[in-house]
Amino acid sequence: MLSGGMTECIATDAVWGAWRALHNQESRTPQGFAARLAASLDLGIDWIDHADIYDNGAVETLHGEALAQLNGQQRQRLRIISKCGVRFESPGQPGVRVAHYRSDAGFIRAQAEASLKRLGHEHIDLYLLHRPDYLMQVEETARALETLVSDGLIGSIGVSNFSIHQFDELARACRHPIAAQQIEISVLANQALDSGMLEQARRHRAAILAWSPLGGGALFREDRPLNALLARIAEREQSDMASIALAWLKRIPGPVIPVLGTMSLTRLQQQIEGMRRVQLDAQDWYEILEAARGARVP
Repeated sequence: MLSGGMTECIATDAVWGAWRALHNQESRTPQGFAARLAASLDLGIDWIDHADIYDNGAVETLHGEALAQLNGQQRQRLRIISKCGVRFESPGQPGVRVAHYRSDAGFIRAQAEASLKRLGHEHIDLYLLHRPDYLMQVEETARALETLVSDGLIGSIGVSNFSIHQFDELARACRHPIAAQQIEISVLANQALDSGMLEQARRHRAAILAWSPLGGGALFREDRPLNALLARIAEREQSDMASIALAWLKRIPGPVIPVLGTMSLTRLQQQIEGMRRVQLDAQDWYEILEAARGARVP
């Protein structure tokens, strides 16, 4: 089924990703996490990215505890993304002996309800299947997700790390559109430009959520021609390398929406404001791509 008009449900140019919150001294408390939520809202970023596996649900619990530190208007503005489907051996996942994926109806329902309880919200705005399950019974999975929508537990259905064929199979089975696909895409990880994923998302009017949009920090750790180019453009634009890399993503027709994982309030503000201000022309964009790939475009 062809999706229609769904990018409106994700009306933002960036998402704040909370997965590392418990590994940062300042954001690991309810007060500190609330400060990051408030800062995101002040920057116009009301979408917060979670998953049931982030510290075995503890990050979602932290979010729920932080809500008491926000005022009513702030709480109402928050838009929640969460994900389910990944299982791995962990004290927080008793009975799991090997990494695997699940997409059966009972599991999806139980995970959504558990996430809602931890988050302290009555509704998850966008709910993603975190990884494609090779054993997925697509009709069962589609009906489970549709029931979550009709019951008001979730607003929209999405996927993460699905191939174009896996996306198409679920989209054909779903009566509700697939509103988003979350994939790795950055200046360094640019394979999606040629894989067909971006064209598919545009065809279905689904947003692309870019995880690791700064290459997990690798952009700034290694000395390579790409770094020198980003630094030169940043100096020209009176900006910084991260903002240039995000502006490069923003230039891709989509929308391509970065999921920013920084726990630093200063860096978050700098990245958001820089991304919005910098406008790369086509030659800048292709010059960055060529430097990233180490070869001229065909």
